[in-house]
Amino acid sequence: MTHNPLRLLLPLLLATTLAGAGCHSAPYVPLSAAPAPEPLATLLWVGHGTAERNEGGRWVRIPEFDYEFSVEQRRYADHWESIKSLRRHHPGYDKSAGPRDQTLYFSLSFAPRAPGVEIGIQSSLGKGRGHTDPEFRKASLELAADVSRFAPFDRYRIDQHYDYERGALQETVQLLDGDKVWVRNTEEATLFAPHAFEAPPTQLEVSAALDPLDQAAR
Repeated sequence: MTHNPLRLLLPLLLATTLAGAGCHSAPYVPLSAAPAPEPLATLLWVGHGTAERNEGGRWVRIPEFDYEFSVEQRRYADHWESIKSLRRHHPGYDKSAGPRDQTLYFSLSFAPRAPGVEIGIQSSLGKGRGHTDPEFRKASLELAADVSRFAPFDRYRIDQHYDYERGALQETVQLLDGDKVWVRNTEEATLFAPHAFEAPPTQLEVSAALDPLDQAAR
């Protein structure tokens, strides 16, 4: 993989980057006994999310809940399938939003609704709907959160902006309790694409005096 962004004419999958509490019911996992059909395109997004919590009307950073993520997107003519890997590395993370490492599944179906496109969503985090423009540059989504009734939020609101020409994604994910925004996550991601190398892209650059086990323990 290389850091080269793609210029895309095909619509870009809504790389929903959600950092919520664990699912209350059995999480959604798409199952099939047959091999997956060949998609129109498969893309990989890699990025970082920063978290904030609303405390008395003031946004307070909560770096313990920041995360790295990658999203594999398989795009078909009338629907997209996405698998997201999310990782929290901060030593202060208390696992209240689930395990440090999570795998989330999203299935998005599309139908034209003038002047734009209507979106139906099934996901590991809940079901929902959304809308976007015909070029999929901006999207708004809402999902009913599949969490316990004791959770401090009941739905997700997601606003996305895709900059195709730069291969960049900016997204805001809000966790809401009624009309009150409780937590918001701001994500930025870069599109990665297959690339052939004329030679190995990296080579060893450490001192020969170092013990490899000592190096791995750092």
